Amino acid sequence: MGMEPEKCHPLDARKERDRVGVWGFGNVSTDVVQSLAAGGLGKEIIFYGRPKEKYPDRAGAWVADLQANTVRCPRILGTNCLEDMAGLDLIFIGVGVPRREGQTRHDLLAMNTEVMAQTSLEIRRLYKNCPEKDLPVLIYMGNPVTSMTWVGYRTTGFPRTHVMGQAGNLDSRRICHAVSGLFGLSGNDIRGIVFGDHGDSMVASPRYFSVGGVPLETFARMEQIDLHDISHVIDRAKKGGTHFVNETGRSASAGPARAACEMLRCIILGQPEVQPVVAIIEKEYGLLHPEDGLDSMSYGVPARIGSGGIEKIYELPVDDIMEQLTASASVIKEDIRIAASILKDKFSISM
Repeated sequence: MGMEPEKCHPLDARKERDRVGVWGFGNVSTDVVQSLAAGGLGKEIIFYGRPKEKYPDRAGAWVADLQANTVRCPRILGTNCLEDMAGLDLIFIGVGVPRREGQTRHDLLAMNTEVMAQTSLEIRRLYKNCPEKDLPVLIYMGNPVTSMTWVGYRTTGFPRTHVMGQAGNLDSRRICHAVSGLFGLSGNDIRGIVFGDHGDSMVASPRYFSVGGVPLETFARMEQIDLHDISHVIDRAKKGGTHFVNETGRSASAGPARAACEMLRCIILGQPEVQPVVAIIEKEYGLLHPEDGLDSMSYGVPARIGSGGIEKIYELPVDDIMEQLTASASVIKEDIRIAASILKDKFSISM
């Protein structure tokens, strides 16, 4: 008998989200556009800056200057026209009042809830007749980003797979860089996952960090470095954003933009990766309870992200840090309740 021909196994066809929007004319947004252009990410980038009285087309002027001095880059449009943000595959939303010296993330909550709601309502209008499969993936970054991601989710009405926030990449890389100094390493081969809020209640367990694929705690014992020293360095690195503001008088932009582009890259190219993101959770990790009065919340978790947005949330064994996770969730729930009250009172958006 002749041998049967081998069956063909075509590559899994994945949607490339190559029409990318960057919403908001701020330092992080301009850095994101530059990083996307330098990396050749996306076939088309639409950069929207809301017109101001003295500066009606800031994004258009900025893009024209970039194009004049860039040899190779995707098609880029700088615009002050809201309608140009329709029909996109992916939108980075960099709006929001930046944190000033002396301010905490909680000081920003009321102001940025309104800003985020206004922007999210505009997105909702632009995509109101769009089938779910054609909705763009949204990545939020305005602070406090954990609760602002929930505001975006609640206001747009998008499915939770299509809404996420950037914080985990930034926080984990800051921690990896700080820890690398203890070992005399570059830090490029140190990886980690953080949980919960982007702020003082962030949970960063050494158990979820590795050096060259070796668990961090194991590597530390090999190098005879005390785990208490590592925990101290991690706690200090968690306050990297506050330290930057206090040292420079303004919010960081280059680091947050690079961290956001790590998320944008795998979504644009349709190459899924596990990254720490702010996701909308419901039953995951058992953090929501009936007495909370919430059917969802935003929370930093490890997730598989790709062209489908948040394609899977991973529930890791966390018994040893559950108390910390619960404490972080309490902070976020308090913020969400305040934001929800603002949404109801000023925008008639109910829970």
